[in-house]
Amino acid sequence: MSTPTISIGVLAYPGCLASSAVIPLDVLRIANTIAALRPASLRVRFEGRLVSPRGARPITVGGLSLRPAALSRASTHALIVPGIDHRTTDDIGTVLATLEREREALADFAATGRPLASTCSGTCLVASAGLLDGRRCTTSWWLAPWFARTFPEVQVDTSEMVVSDGGLLSSGGVTSSLDLALWLVGHFGGDELRQLTAKVLVTDATRASQAPYIASALVQGDRNAIVERARRWLNQRLDKAWTMAELAHHCHSSERTLLRRFQDAVGLTPVQYAQQLRVERAKALLESTTLPMEEITSRCGYEDVSTFGKIFKRWAHATPREYRQRFGLRR
Repeated sequence: MSTPTISIGVLAYPGCLASSAVIPLDVLRIANTIAALRPASLRVRFEGRLVSPRGARPITVGGLSLRPAALSRASTHALIVPGIDHRTTDDIGTVLATLEREREALADFAATGRPLASTCSGTCLVASAGLLDGRRCTTSWWLAPWFARTFPEVQVDTSEMVVSDGGLLSSGGVTSSLDLALWLVGHFGGDELRQLTAKVLVTDATRASQAPYIASALVQGDRNAIVERARRWLNQRLDKAWTMAELAHHCHSSERTLLRRFQDAVGLTPVQYAQQLRVERAKALLESTTLPMEEITSRCGYEDVSTFGKIFKRWAHATPREYRQRFGLRR
């Protein structure tokens, strides 16, 4: 039985972030090593390579010389767009202005219906090609306000780590290139291979949310320090019940004002934010302990396992099978 080969291209372009371009290739190499140890019927081989619509000319980024192959739409099963190397949003605009050939190539590839995946600020390049209009995506959480103003036709949701909409994938900040590459490993090679690859990488295969990493004051500025105050309070009370009135009192705000500012900054209500954090805690406890479900549920601020199981199912979008089984959930 021949082993299927999956060709995944990483778009190398002037101004791309070198680590964002190289990390997916390393993930695929590790996945290949693990896949080769599996039964013949389960094997898959990933062929990861740098590609460019500018041909096989070297591209220097961050002091490194990238040597891409010419992009071939016909032989590429999925295409990854790495992030843009930038310090400010003005830098992103400057780079985008030079990438007309890349926009044309992305539009051409998207027409195949094969996965087109972007990470961090690379989603801005896909959006600038008009491919995300009317669709959902994510990007690095701190870019959300600028992204929403620059691409008003796109529904940006920075609460999720990876978003899939109609074959167009996107992921959060720089290190989410790991999550994106693992998503592709799972898509083409199965969830077990994805999980094993994540373990070798010593990374969490179940990260579903950017919420625990959001520093709202950096998103909106000092005027939204109220949101950061609310987040700190919620983070310290994952095992306790609370009310919006108590949270608003702590933040010296009305409930209505707090709710509006929190949603504007984080993209979630305080309740939704707390639910996501509790699910992340539950996944960590399930992965690293043998605590009974009643204890895990209690440590996540709930008394009833069934009730928390429903919340877990809602927020844990890419959970391993054992999580579902231990909560008594079904797909």
